[in-house]
Amino acid sequence: MKIFEVETKRGVVLYGCLYGENFNDTCVIITNGNGGNIFDNKFLQIVGEELEKNNISFVYAHNSGAFHRIDPPTAKGKPTGNTYELFDDCLEDLQSYIDWAKERGYKYIILGGHSYGANKVVYYLSQNQNENIDKYILISPVDTSRLKDHEKSSAEELMPIAIKYKTENRLDDLLPIPFDNYNLYTTQAFLDFIENANSKNLPVYKNDGNWEQLKSINQIGLFVMGKKDGFAFGDVLNHLNTISKNTFHQNGIVSVIENCGHTFKGKEKELAQTILDFVN
Repeated sequence: MKIFEVETKRGVVLYGCLYGENFNDTCVIITNGNGGNIFDNKFLQIVGEELEKNNISFVYAHNSGAFHRIDPPTAKGKPTGNTYELFDDCLEDLQSYIDWAKERGYKYIILGGHSYGANKVVYYLSQNQNENIDKYILISPVDTSRLKDHEKSSAEELMPIAIKYKTENRLDDLLPIPFDNYNLYTTQAFLDFIENANSKNLPVYKNDGNWEQLKSINQIGLFVMGKKDGFAFGDVLNHLNTISKNTFHQNGIVSVIENCGHTFKGKEKELAQTILDFVN
């Protein structure tokens, strides 16, 4: 595995992890979810190793929401991590990896995302319909509105503080309480996570989003999830079928991996084989 850098148009340096450095036919690019990274998401290490064995390049594409908080700032003077992330920045983040792949001369590019990263892939593809992406993969996709509703009590506790900070022009200040006892956010990042309509693009359960982004994507997709994934709220097959039925072709590939959850612990090779079959 090789680590490389890409730089976004806004000057943020991101780090990709490349498996299969010497290939130039097919490249699978998968980006992380909320705070995700190559160390926490070890199942994608297995995916990378399996694809490399089959002469396919794989990139774990850390976006600007990778890890929770990366201080001190990058060389461009901008800290990164989930603490500071704005959803719409995913357009530049993913474009930087697509441009990198095109510069390396790959014939086929497949774009995917895990968890919150799946929402980013849907948004990117809906806004870049002329980009030469062959297929897409949504791994453990979530309905962000349902997720946020699940964390409603934490959001209600933080929202008055965030609004106060916003009126005081303290958008870059850290909120004093972790969201859901887990993530520290700046005022701006918290409000963006709760309110940004562009991330509400897989509305399996809630009605405050819409399917238009997904329906605009012309490529065929793979939708894969662990049977015990809590973000499907007890019915993974229905969760994935609902997504598939709202695609342009209404015939995406749905796959449920038995006996595992959101990060496919213990079933990493089954996930890798599922992705390999789809790629081929």
